[in-house]
Amino acid sequence: MSKVVLHIGTHKTATTTIQDMFHKNAPLLAQHGLIYPHLGRVTGHHGLVYDWSRLPPVYKPDIGSLDLFSQIARDHAGKDATVFLSSEEFSRDVAGASVDFAAVRERLEAFDEIEVICVLRTQWQFLQSIYLELSRSSSPLRPSQITEPAIKGGNAMSLMVDYNLILDRLEKVFAPEEITLLDYNVVGQGEGRILGAVLRHLGIDLKVDALELVNDGFSNISPHPLASWVSNIMAEPQKAPTWLVDCATEAFREEMGPDIVSCLFTQSEFDVLEKHFAPLNDRLAERRQAVQPGFSITPPDCTPIKLFRNQVHAPVWAKLTRILVRERMRAQK
Repeated sequence: MSKVVLHIGTHKTATTTIQDMFHKNAPLLAQHGLIYPHLGRVTGHHGLVYDWSRLPPVYKPDIGSLDLFSQIARDHAGKDATVFLSSEEFSRDVAGASVDFAAVRERLEAFDEIEVICVLRTQWQFLQSIYLELSRSSSPLRPSQITEPAIKGGNAMSLMVDYNLILDRLEKVFAPEEITLLDYNVVGQGEGRILGAVLRHLGIDLKVDALELVNDGFSNISPHPLASWVSNIMAEPQKAPTWLVDCATEAFREEMGPDIVSCLFTQSEFDVLEKHFAPLNDRLAERRQAVQPGFSITPPDCTPIKLFRNQVHAPVWAKLTRILVRERMRAQK
């Protein structure tokens, strides 16, 4: 039986790790019945959404996105295998630039079965990770400018933070039983972490330790949250340079300890996010009970967090100043 799986993200849920590892190990995966096509010049299948998106030209496929789906169906729909297509850009919500899932499904109708997999994480973690990702290429919005639209409209930086909105879009095209939602915090704790969880879910009899590693199995790891924030404040409106983020990271680790868990948001922002999204996540869980009994989004837990943004006090700034002076003196030698 032929099956196609659309892995639609969301962003910052180990999508790049999955894409890098599956791309590297595609021949081995194919031997076990999982086909990960090599499409374009990157490991993720972002060309599949290019015609609806505002992605850089590097992701542009040689043919139109819908034609690419048709080509995949022609190549694989008659096989007794599962085709795994992965791009977090499927889950982006931009007015006039969102994926037409109905058109995608039409091009994939030759497959016997279709499934959409979407990995979700607790909202404060999701928003923090998106901020850190944006910091790599630009001077991002202030944290409060991220939380406010997320609460008011369920959307931040063109990403749906109220996950009911994602489910609403999917259920217009796919039956509830064709949709699988996974809790990032749960699947990331099992054997093989999220890679192992995906392989088990797909019924692939292959252990993660049999795969050739890419980036030690962890691609696109986020930087220290508060070191990134401090660097962004110092450098804005320009992008914070890597050397500054490295200096700030050193300052936090020396002053607060190497393993301290920190949070981009203030304690009050964290509490507001928790209060707002808890009933929405409960509603999402209720909507999935018939087809995914027991599914839920892991509730936020502030217990492990030892440093919120409002708790960054003078000693950290003083330490960073000394590090910057040290680096300046070294550069002058």
